Amino acid sequence: MTGLDWIVIAVYLICVSAVLLRAFSSLLAEKVIIKLDENFLQNQLESQNLESRVRFKFFLAPQYDLDQFRVLEVSVQNQSPSQTLYIDWDYSALIDAQGREQRLIRLPPGMTFDLLPTQVFSVIAPGKTLQEKFTAESALKREGETGLLKPDQVMVNLASLKPNPRKQVSPKAELPSLTFTLQFALRFGMGEHNRSNLPLYLVNCQFRASVLPWVVNIPWNKRRDF
Repeated sequence: MTGLDWIVIAVYLICVSAVLLRAFSSLLAEKVIIKLDENFLQNQLESQNLESRVRFKFFLAPQYDLDQFRVLEVSVQNQSPSQTLYIDWDYSALIDAQGREQRLIRLPPGMTFDLLPTQVFSVIAPGKTLQEKFTAESALKREGETGLLKPDQVMVNLASLKPNPRKQVSPKAELPSLTFTLQFALRFGMGEHNRSNLPLYLVNCQFRASVLPWVVNIPWNKRRDF
């Protein structure tokens, strides 16, 4: 073999090693699963006599990267036969694992407005369902000085779930997790003009974010329920 052949083989082996290293790194990347505590939500509704008046459904991905959870979509059904349901976004909040609270921001298409003015109520007629995307106020960033506001940061900081590489953890140890809460401000009425004077119901929806075991990234484990 000539010297050129050895160079070609060396380059080939380097390329293969780089591909294998990238594939192995993707297997070890931390994945997070986020689940709604259904029992907690049901207790919230029952304690305010809302279990037969409103229904929540959240659209969560099967798993997230640590920096991927930027937007959440919710479906809210008004089960009242006669009263209109209003979602008061300015009184709705995200409460993180440390108890810090910030406003929820509804994401209408092409939003360019300033964050300081009051948000418009979402209106749900009796028997109807509304589906909205929203995020936390701190997650938004404007493109340039006059561009669109877009979710550019995570809704909830999940960095604390990343294992410490310097700390040895037993394989049987419980994987890290944290809880956060979405608090929705609801008002029911029958055509009142001043919606801010309607009775206010605060419904807390509690979520748990947990690190998935690395084996979830193996292709044949994709459909397993972890």
